[in-house]
Amino acid sequence: MNRFVNRLIVVLSVVMLWQSAAFSQQVTVVSFTDSFTSYSRKAVQEKLFLHTDKEFYLSGEILWFKIYYVDGNSHRPGALSKVAYAEVINDKGQQVLQGKISLAHDENSGSFYLPASLNTGYYTVRAYTSWMRNFDSTSFFEKKIAVLNTLKSPEPISPLTTYPVTIDFFPEGGNLVNGVESKLGFMVKKTGVGISSYKGYIVDKNNDTVSAFEPLKFGMGHFNFKPVSGDSYKAIIVLPDTSISKPLPDAFEYGYGISVTENSNDQINVVVHRKKMPGEGNSVRILLAVHTKQVLEFAENAGINDDASVSFVIDKNKLAKGVAQITLFNEQGSPLCERLFYNPPANIISLQTKTDRSLYQKRQEVDLDISAQRTTGKQEPLDLSASVFYLDSLQSINESTIINYMWLTSDLSGTVESPAYYFSDDADVKAATDNLMLTQGWRRFNWENILKGGNSFIKYLPDLNGQMVTGIVRRKSDNKPVAGINASLSITGHVYGFYISQSDKQGVVRFEVKDYYGNKEVIPQIMSGDSLWLELLKPYLVPSVPDYSRFAVTEDKKEQILKRSIAMQAQNVFLADSLRNFNEPYVSDTLPFFGKGEAVYMLDDYRRFPTMEEVLREYVMEIGVGVKGGKPAIKIFNKYASDFYSNDPLVLLDGVPISNVNKIFQYNPLNVKKLEVIRSRYVIGPSAFDGVVSFTTYDGVFDGFELDPGLVTIDYPGLQLQREFYSPVYSNKEQIEGRLPDFRNTLLWSPSITTSVDGKASIKFYSSDLAGKYVVVVQGMSASGEFVYTTSSFDVK
Repeated sequence: MNRFVNRLIVVLSVVMLWQSAAFSQQVTVVSFTDSFTSYSRKAVQEKLFLHTDKEFYLSGEILWFKIYYVDGNSHRPGALSKVAYAEVINDKGQQVLQGKISLAHDENSGSFYLPASLNTGYYTVRAYTSWMRNFDSTSFFEKKIAVLNTLKSPEPISPLTTYPVTIDFFPEGGNLVNGVESKLGFMVKKTGVGISSYKGYIVDKNNDTVSAFEPLKFGMGHFNFKPVSGDSYKAIIVLPDTSISKPLPDAFEYGYGISVTENSNDQINVVVHRKKMPGEGNSVRILLAVHTKQVLEFAENAGINDDASVSFVIDKNKLAKGVAQITLFNEQGSPLCERLFYNPPANIISLQTKTDRSLYQKRQEVDLDISAQRTTGKQEPLDLSASVFYLDSLQSINESTIINYMWLTSDLSGTVESPAYYFSDDADVKAATDNLMLTQGWRRFNWENILKGGNSFIKYLPDLNGQMVTGIVRRKSDNKPVAGINASLSITGHVYGFYISQSDKQGVVRFEVKDYYGNKEVIPQIMSGDSLWLELLKPYLVPSVPDYSRFAVTEDKKEQILKRSIAMQAQNVFLADSLRNFNEPYVSDTLPFFGKGEAVYMLDDYRRFPTMEEVLREYVMEIGVGVKGGKPAIKIFNKYASDFYSNDPLVLLDGVPISNVNKIFQYNPLNVKKLEVIRSRYVIGPSAFDGVVSFTTYDGVFDGFELDPGLVTIDYPGLQLQREFYSPVYSNKEQIEGRLPDFRNTLLWSPSITTSVDGKASIKFYSSDLAGKYVVVVQGMSASGEFVYTTSSFDVK
């Protein structure tokens, strides 16, 4: 009875949707193409890929990574965002490490020191841009790593029964329709891994078997199924130790179904089946659209009658490589069915690595040569990153490479098990890939927003020139947002930063901050009004709880863990200083926000007076010291009017606005290194000032000056500083025989390798005191949007 009621509710809902849509304008190929193209131009898609130095870590080690940022359409290097947000998330969905990474060339790499506070377990490395937050979080880059804390007892492991077998069915196109035969994809997993061997049966309400199935790869497969009106069905999965049953998805009396097949002539046949829905005419128009990476490649209208079918033929060679999305629409533009199709890319660039020998002694130099050969077209330099790490029973080679991520998994919403398989030469790859496409379910596209146009999807702005610091102006009495308020953000240090923004209708202010690296202090404040306050917002998005099994270490790995733990502790004790070196980025523009002052006074070049009033009166010609309210005041001389401006100038000390200007007269001028004056009117953001007076101290943090009590100094991290990878040199006998232990298990991390025009590059590094097998992993991309990956190995004895 409940199944009948639920089905009736769904049917009635669909009818109501059709009735409401009947008043809208019919969608044609031209109007659909125009709307889709308009949306694609505004909704620029971005992709990130992180190459981490390895996949298994001990707490106390450093996780190194390189970020590859591309345009989601062309796969060429991206140009919209300048900042990526990287995180490490534990198995409870808590963000334990965070960093803002510059996407500028040669700055797009970072590191996380994994502290001893981390528990043993699986963690997610996640990365995204601010602009990517406007779309579904499934577009974010995510990668699973393992962290083992050898200095902390692991949490109790729950029994495996807490991870049940999951069974999911995916009708081709989205729905089962009674009397219409279609493919039914299936997926059976346990602890997130596909069960490779089982038998499945479909039985009707009389428990008669109507179909049987078994998986092809990774617990997935499909079978053809034609539900009958008035019947109900369930699946029985027979495992070696148990049997599990699950009802099939409900089949509808009315609706649409699609069937997608590929023929030997590189043609894709899409057959649409129809059973007239209430409110529809006997004959209606439908539209089939295909897009890849948000580029529309096929759109065609057709008429279809009740209880009939119609076919569309698509030339596969006219589709771009990668995941294509096939969507069926009714004549009002509402999506009816959806199916994914994969068009595999060609391997255009062959990448190889070779060491000068296969076996090395401890502390011996290793020469690594990298060569790339393009099979078609002109050679071009490659942007590569390389890692060389110790391979043992704890450490494995991750199958998620830049190639299979960019071409496959980044365009799918779920986790793909063993993604490298889909790029292999196995005989079942094509069928297994189609099963993967079948089991993806409905996509993340919001077609309503696309077809109606507008910019309603934009909630987060991209970091166009640097990181965007966002805040909300609130009223102190009720904490509600307030619009139309000018607020400022000051960043301490050399060179200081000063920014002004006005709150929008939601009370939001945005400060576009440039060249802000490392952890510094910022001072947000309201330009006027004691009844308001400015709250800075965190730029990170709250993650969901990952569906991971618990990390477990077996007894046979005890000796290997002890060996790795001793090595890690020795590195942190003997090489602590070498592991904490960071590179300060070169900043070409060191001028303050107003540029070069019209008048600049280095106070050490003049006689030092005991009071600030004497300094300003004696030799600062652009400033007049007057009296306001019985106290000294600063005025800027307007040379064009031969008089002083009537309004106060903007007075800053190390980039912090001084609202009570009288306090600057009480400040010790011996602490001031430089005074700069802008004597003309100055506009910054929504504010205008009658001149600017900027005092700079020697240390850049308003030495000894007492700020207004209402100002709050906040620790606010800027872009992450790049840590230097420690790589010792053993070029002479004294260094080779040195007694300082070297237990590095990552011998090389080089995130910025550029090959020559002929595809060549070479790197030198040294082996450590740790004997065993080492793996070389090199991957990257070309400026044209091709991706490369290769591995090799060598031994150390």
